[in-house]
Amino acid sequence: MKDKEKKERVKKPTVETESPEPLAQSPDATPAETSATGTEELEAQKLKVQDLEQKLQDAQDKYLRLAAELDNFRKRRDKEVAQIIEYAGEEVLRAVLPVLDDLERATRNCEPQAHEQSLQEGLELIYRKLQKIFKDMNVEPIETLNQPFNPDLHHAVLLREQEGVAPETVVEEYEKGYKYKDHVLRYAKVVVSK
Repeated sequence: MKDKEKKERVKKPTVETESPEPLAQSPDATPAETSATGTEELEAQKLKVQDLEQKLQDAQDKYLRLAAELDNFRKRRDKEVAQIIEYAGEEVLRAVLPVLDDLERATRNCEPQAHEQSLQEGLELIYRKLQKIFKDMNVEPIETLNQPFNPDLHHAVLLREQEGVAPETVVEEYEKGYKYKDHVLRYAKVVVSK
């Protein structure tokens, strides 16, 4: 058996590894001093390896954090760009709302007389067309009358005591509010009960 083990040892190739620098030994150093010096250098090498492993771990952690931060930034940017694209026409719609209001007031305050009947019909036709355009673009009026006051949708311009009405209920609308998808284009200006 011993012969077999010797043959296997001989057959196995040996891998040469870099050994630490040879120990500097003085010619008159005793074996105990040589052993102590070798142990000290070995400990120093181990400390150096531990330090380098720690630095590598720190660098890997920093890399992972930066990669995650970059990924979060990209997601946030993509979401913001999508919102900008989705609500790009909001400013134009906001600018057209006063025209719609004027037409609504004109149709309400127009006295129907024989010669003005065609004018009123024309104004009503324009008003209905604008309403349809807004509806097709997902612009809807905010319901206000007899609704509970909601600061996310309503802008209270006046508080009024009113009999038979619960407190903080909208009792009058000065100016209509409008929503575009889930954004408020313009808050409804309302009178709220005390």
